[in-house]
Amino acid sequence: MDLWDLAKLMGRRWYLMAPMILLTLAATTWALVTIKPDYTSTGTIMLIPPADRTPLTQAELASTNTWVEVGEDIMATAVSISLNTDATKKEIAAEGFSPAFEVAAQDRSSILTVTATAATPETAKAAVQRLQKQITQEVENMQARYKPKPGRAITTQVLDPGDTIEVVSSKVKRAAVVIVGVGLLLTAAVTIVGDNILRRRARARQIAAALAAHADLEPDTDTDVIADNDRTGRNRVPGPANGKDPRRGINVSDEPTTVVTTNGTKTRKAPATSAMTDTNGSGLTVSYQSAEADDDRRGVEPDDATIILPLGNTPWAGRDGRDTDAEARKR
Repeated sequence: MDLWDLAKLMGRRWYLMAPMILLTLAATTWALVTIKPDYTSTGTIMLIPPADRTPLTQAELASTNTWVEVGEDIMATAVSISLNTDATKKEIAAEGFSPAFEVAAQDRSSILTVTATAATPETAKAAVQRLQKQITQEVENMQARYKPKPGRAITTQVLDPGDTIEVVSSKVKRAAVVIVGVGLLLTAAVTIVGDNILRRRARARQIAAALAAHADLEPDTDTDVIADNDRTGRNRVPGPANGKDPRRGINVSDEPTTVVTTNGTKTRKAPATSAMTDTNGSGLTVSYQSAEADDDRRGVEPDDATIILPLGNTPWAGRDGRDTDAEARKR
């Protein structure tokens, strides 16, 4: 069954399809009203280079800050990798904040973008601010081993605390798509199954009606029924006699039979109904035929009507059909 056949089936069984469509629409509307969208808060934070740019002394060069040497952009990439780990997400979630966040470092820049998604705008903004604090703490911890002097370390500065809020309706759309897809599949399944059930019931009603009509034609208990064994077959073949082949029924319904009457009435032709041929070896072929009167029959033939039989196969006739004994006596 292709889509066109399914469409025709649904059109024919619209009373099965309509309730399922209405149920699907109701479920989709319920999902759109009940399921609330998510909110995404986006904040930015920047890594600031050391404020003191004076040349380092010999003692400071011995314990120089390596992160200052590699640059703030490299340090921003390292911080983003550290905060996107599962351990950090579990730590943030344990404090009651949304674990659905992402920290991304812009290419060749010391700016970090923090994105958090939560059920409410306030929760999303709080998660962003908590992550910004985590970034500041991470920057300090990464430089603590070098013990930099004030003004000689990389610091952070918040550019956006998470005031940028966006509504994310992807969850609602996914739910609506799933409900509509499942509803259409159930609609097609219910229509096909219902059509099969209705077809079977219609076929059962037809069979029951046929059986009832056949029961009306059966004879009553007071009616005598003649078995087929008691009936005389028209072309019944008898058993063998004297070791010869049995007589075989020949259907001569298409052969006309000529009937000649003795009272001078007009000769007529009628179709024969049955015939029996004796093949016991006597050489005489005798056909038993019965004739029916035509619609234009003028009179009734008497009982002494004569039937002319062919004599070509008689033992006293010659090969050409003449009576050789009678010719011999005349001579």
